[in-house]
Amino acid sequence: MDAQTFEKKLTQKRKGQCLSCTDLISIEDLSKKDIEMIFDLASSTEELLKGNMKKIGLLKGKTQINFFLENSTRTRSSFELAGKNLGADTINISGDSSSMKKGETLLDTAITIDQMQPDIIVIRSADSGASRFFAKNVKAAVINAGDGWNEHPTQALLDLYTITKFKGKNLKGKKLVIVGDVLHSRVFGSLWRIARMFELSVTVCAPYTLIPSNLEDLNIKHEPDIEKALKDADIVYTLRLQTERAAASYVPTLREYSKTYIINAKRMLLAKPDAIVMHPGPVIRELDVHTNILESDKSVIPHQVFSGYCVRFVVLWLLGENRKNKTVEKRLYKQF
Repeated sequence: MDAQTFEKKLTQKRKGQCLSCTDLISIEDLSKKDIEMIFDLASSTEELLKGNMKKIGLLKGKTQINFFLENSTRTRSSFELAGKNLGADTINISGDSSSMKKGETLLDTAITIDQMQPDIIVIRSADSGASRFFAKNVKAAVINAGDGWNEHPTQALLDLYTITKFKGKNLKGKKLVIVGDVLHSRVFGSLWRIARMFELSVTVCAPYTLIPSNLEDLNIKHEPDIEKALKDADIVYTLRLQTERAAASYVPTLREYSKTYIINAKRMLLAKPDAIVMHPGPVIRELDVHTNILESDKSVIPHQVFSGYCVRFVVLWLLGENRKNKTVEKRLYKQF
């Protein structure tokens, strides 16, 4: 299928629908209908991205800036590849190469970048709330690629998209067990929100030192005993112990943590026979997940990577038209 035919196919499938938001900062910016549309289009996109001809022109003439103030492999490369394959001109700015290194404020950086008239800004930051602040001060559509301990919405989208491929579209009552460093995880921040929208049953398995204080308010069960938590699980989602965010000081030792919470073949026998294992990456082998699971058909982690490519392709396309529809928050200056 040639590029023009594929563009027409995707456009027809979209049926003129638009997302209900102009920026994607939190998974709660999306309605359930929005998410189902993204998944429907992502399914059609797979054919294109697995083929020999990957480039089409749905964002031809648009500019995409990937503004990454933190290191990233999967997220940054999938956004960049997806933007290029949509025909957008993509520019990468890292934290080390930005003027913020010289003391420029985030506001001034936002104003400067927006004056270059980009249509999409994908931002990743170690600071919670940075992406929301950015979105309020630029005309471009802003996509949160992870902010501090807060959220990572496209990760939640790709995770649920992967789950539907293995567990079907009706996820009501399916048992999702999230194991690991919940406290410092922006992945968890978006994952529990999307799980609630699709009525999954969520159990968190982690030491008391690695769970947020408001877990009960979120209607999420905490089970510190991993053998009990994994019983009859449909999906086992492991999170990395985020040592770069001081998580190592929340456990006695890394060895003790691994012994208590690692997902291995023996423990997976407690889950349902068709249970799958997921991880947002990067996986720390023999700490988060044992190799005997990572290299088995229980692991769908490689599928998550490809799902991210497809989902981010669709999100960029749907939000890339929104600059003309967006209103920037006014900045008021006191007169002296």
